[in-house]
Amino acid sequence: MEKSKKYIILNLMIMLILSAAICSLPAYAAGQAAFSIPSGAVAQGENFNVSITFSGSENIGSVDASMSYDDSAVQFVSGDNSSGGGGIVTIKGFPDSPSDSVTFSMTFKALKQGSSNMNLTNCSIFSEDGTSIGSPTAYANITVAQGTGNSETVTSAEETQASTQVTTTSESQAATQQTTSETSQQTDANGVPTQGVLTALTVDHGTLSPQFAWNVYNYTVNVGYDVTNVEIEGTTASLSDYIWYTGTSECQVGENIRTITVTASSGEETTYTIKIIRADENEAALNQDAQDSSSGNDTNSGTSEKNTDILEQYKKILNPALAIVLIVLIIALVVVIFWIRTKLLGNTKKK
Repeated sequence: MEKSKKYIILNLMIMLILSAAICSLPAYAAGQAAFSIPSGAVAQGENFNVSITFSGSENIGSVDASMSYDDSAVQFVSGDNSSGGGGIVTIKGFPDSPSDSVTFSMTFKALKQGSSNMNLTNCSIFSEDGTSIGSPTAYANITVAQGTGNSETVTSAEETQASTQVTTTSESQAATQQTTSETSQQTDANGVPTQGVLTALTVDHGTLSPQFAWNVYNYTVNVGYDVTNVEIEGTTASLSDYIWYTGTSECQVGENIRTITVTASSGEETTYTIKIIRADENEAALNQDAQDSSSGNDTNSGTSEKNTDILEQYKKILNPALAIVLIVLIIALVVVIFWIRTKLLGNTKKK
């Protein structure tokens, strides 16, 4: 008996120690990352700056991240605490002073016309004591417009001269584009603007509500609890449009706000807001119960219908048989009555 009490007390102490240890674990604080890129299209051959700001709910100790880009469209030139090329840039650094955010800048060169993505991948943000703050993702879209700049890398004095030529060409082209924009037709045959808006918007989970239209700027998407990541993709009306995404594809329970801003070459902006609502665990359980109940009702209904069909089949078989049996019984009854009547008459004659 004494040993049993000792075991019980020992188990209680172990449970209390484990509970205290779990409660003392640091709470996870999600880190964030955001791109900052040129506000309009970049001229072909022009150098441009891209910066990424990392932030968290506590002071940042260090950042270790990789960024991918299309090296056929843009070329990595240099950057703060970053190195790379061939489509990958590695970023490793820390704030100069205690801060809950840090920004790293990079210089790229536009090589060819079109639109290309920059994606932050394999990112880890650490606090000053080395614990993980988060692993955010982010992406941006760079639009390169027509230009006459040299796409090859140049150095020293030649680089300065080429830069001057590109700047002059870019300014001239921008003025030409603005004049053309002001004098050309601004909408297509369907009345949709030829630039500065989205012509398509898709999500990889859920359904947009209301249905997409270029002049509808607010949408809602409902997803289940099991959906933790939702990607959105917008298509601009013109290749010269600049598109900017905010928010992360990772979804927390509740509301998650994403925006897409489209900037025309004239500088006019159009912003689309997508509210993604992820169900919580209780809603998921209720929905599952409702589905199970509906499935059960469907099963019961199917069983009932099946039983009814079987009964009808039996009726078709039994009705003729019952009719025959009834006829036989009637005949038998008539025979019995005649037999009794005959007996009674016979007895009367004997008397």
